Amino acid sequence: SLSASCGCRSGVRGCDDRPGFAHLSEFSPLLYVGNRYSAAAGDGFGAVISTVTPLGLGGAPAPQLSTCAIHFEDGHGGEDDDEVAVARASIVRGSDAVARAVADGQRTLVHCEWGQNRSGSICCAYAILHKGWAADEAIAYMQARNFADRQYVGQSPMSNKCFNEIMRHLEREHKDQLEDASVQKARPGGS
Repeated sequence: SLSASCGCRSGVRGCDDRPGFAHLSEFSPLLYVGNRYSAAAGDGFGAVISTVTPLGLGGAPAPQLSTCAIHFEDGHGGEDDDEVAVARASIVRGSDAVARAVADGQRTLVHCEWGQNRSGSICCAYAILHKGWAADEAIAYMQARNFADRQYVGQSPMSNKCFNEIMRHLEREHKDQLEDASVQKARPGGS
């Protein structure tokens, strides 16, 4: 069977497992990443950052569950230049929304269809841009937490190579900004 061949026990696709989320406690004790059902299945999320419209437990669209909608597509690594630019801007905007929600003490869920690529990228970008993580370490941690907390058919967290490359670019840009700020501060008259 497909579920046996992928090593998962549930036989349920990743867009349909419930509660469908993983806890990213090393990024923040308040941060979770999940699928389209997570906002309805989870208990007490104060902030829900959605890259797709969330679904209620009955399967009907439930946009009212979102506190912040940042919709963009996952081309599974086949994005063209325009799609990469949209994804990058959306991922950065999402990471900033996570930072605000966590700073406000809100239990925060970031979700997409499956809880793997779009939402995972936003959470990794948060770790990179706001917590100082290296891109590859953030990606590996997101993958490990997905495999630890969820089991489903088609499980392949952070498998979008374009999104992973965006993470690496964000890390390099962030390091460059920190170095520039350090140089400015070290100059006479710098603050």
